[in-house]
Amino acid sequence: MTRLLNSPRYGERQARLWLDVVRYADTNGYERDEFRPLMFQYRDYVIRSFNQDKPSDQFIVEQLAGDALVSGAPHTEAEADMLIATGFLRLGQWDSTAAIFQEEPRLRAEMMADITNTTASAFLGLTMSCCQCHDHKYDPLSQADHFRFRAHFAGMTSRDDLAISLVAEQAEITQHNSNLDQQVAPLKAEQTQLDKANKQRHDELKAKIAEFESQKRQPRRAMGVAESGSPAATHIFYQGDFSSPRDEVWPGIPTVLGNSSATVERAARMFLASKKLTTQSSTADLNHRRLKLATWIASSDNPWTARVVVNRIWQQHFGVGLVATPNDLGYSGARPTHPELLDWLAVEFMQRGWSIKELHRLIVSSAAYRQAGGEDWETRRQGDGSKGGTTKSPRPPVSVSPSLLPQVRRLDAETLRDALLSVSGLLKPYDSGKPLWPPVSEELLKAQPAILEAEKGGDGGRMQGWYADPIEQTDVRSVFLVRKRCLPIPFLQAFDLPDTTVSCARRDTTVVAPQALMLLNSEEGVRYAQAFAERVIKVHPIESFGDEAQTHQLINIVFKQALQRAATNDELKLSTDFLRRHQTQHAVKAPAAAATKLALTYLCRAVLNLNEFAYVD
Repeated sequence: MTRLLNSPRYGERQARLWLDVVRYADTNGYERDEFRPLMFQYRDYVIRSFNQDKPSDQFIVEQLAGDALVSGAPHTEAEADMLIATGFLRLGQWDSTAAIFQEEPRLRAEMMADITNTTASAFLGLTMSCCQCHDHKYDPLSQADHFRFRAHFAGMTSRDDLAISLVAEQAEITQHNSNLDQQVAPLKAEQTQLDKANKQRHDELKAKIAEFESQKRQPRRAMGVAESGSPAATHIFYQGDFSSPRDEVWPGIPTVLGNSSATVERAARMFLASKKLTTQSSTADLNHRRLKLATWIASSDNPWTARVVVNRIWQQHFGVGLVATPNDLGYSGARPTHPELLDWLAVEFMQRGWSIKELHRLIVSSAAYRQAGGEDWETRRQGDGSKGGTTKSPRPPVSVSPSLLPQVRRLDAETLRDALLSVSGLLKPYDSGKPLWPPVSEELLKAQPAILEAEKGGDGGRMQGWYADPIEQTDVRSVFLVRKRCLPIPFLQAFDLPDTTVSCARRDTTVVAPQALMLLNSEEGVRYAQAFAERVIKVHPIESFGDEAQTHQLINIVFKQALQRAATNDELKLSTDFLRRHQTQHAVKAPAAAATKLALTYLCRAVLNLNEFAYVD
């Protein structure tokens, strides 16, 4: 367990689940769907945070108000991360055509509603979207609660140029650029006084100035937010219509949860003291709207947040949460199957320092997690290759509820692709940086008007296109592939890739024909099988399948690599017959070595298409 939690891959996996919840994408959405070249830094921040086991309460506050915790330029990488974390508030869609049609008020209203609703769902498990037009029909949440919650974000200003270089680095950059300016100054002065007729000298000076300018450095930058000096007033919209503002409201938390300024300010003071975090001044600490909201959300006095986190981690291990609707812990959501257990875990989680890794240890070491999962799990293969047959797992005690047993689950889209890359030997190391763009068929690219506009040079540099990298460079873990809203990666989309316009608390798991076709017949599926066969042949060279012992050894290598077990006697017999039959068929048109490799490739394709490869228990 410790080895897995200490692996850098842990943070990448854990981040993928959180990125679903916060509807992460690398593009703006809407009809243009422009690329956001700096958005990946938020993804990398999330990965770092999980690998560092950053306390969840701090993780929450940084995303909602990290800019309030940094005074001026960051002094440490931790402070730089606090600025990057506010990228959470930039993950929603953005319509760049709104200004053209004078629809900025409409866009801002949509953006504010989206941030409010996502924040409530992700951190509190509350459906605030239901009360933006009227009082909630099921939960004790009023329309005024929605807009008071929304008012916390009224002073927020989007920034695409947050400088995240540390103070020392920024000073060095400033000095470097100043030295270049000093060298350029006399050239510009001469250029100003030069006779216009002297074109040759003008061109020489222009070239020299351009050369110096090209040597200038810029600080590292990120997408995030900052707070404006005077937040705009927040009004309740009549029936949710932004063009019909009514009563003005001030920032507050839902009334049912104790909407008082004293409650919120107490939470802010306690959080800042416990984390030993400083901001520009103590006054700023208590007046910064998003910081007050964030610290209340992350407060141990808040009855919701810890339960929401615990429920998400339980779902990760068991396939379904103690509350089956992780984004809705209200009356309209599912009832907790074991409310006392949920409460106990939430308290334990907070007392253990809001540590996600400690929560993992607590859950997977429990008796409930170690139970077998019923009829579907009774039959287990020995997997030693020497004997067929089965072994029976003990039935769980009758008193154990089925909801407290791990469920058999299909790998999600990214994990399935990553497993295929790993087994085939194609997986390349990549742990941070710009998103990579795998090649996509021309047919799909031409079906997207914005991409076509970019290909014809009509996007005005807005980066609406698809910027494919060489396929070998994209053989990395799928969390590092681009997420373009208008064109999800086809291989991943077939396996229930979630929509990135709204928070996804739990992915759908469908079983449909395109999935089998994608694994068996797609270019990607065939490529993985070919690479897998080549990898096996390098380990166990073989010219034909006449020698039964050598053939069985080869088959066991395939099974152990793909399924983590040896083949059974029946599987050895079936696979040997399969290899010999295909070798004979291909030998008619291909040399012996090529026929052998083709036969093995077909076996690899078959094994990679087994349910056992795609499902885990």
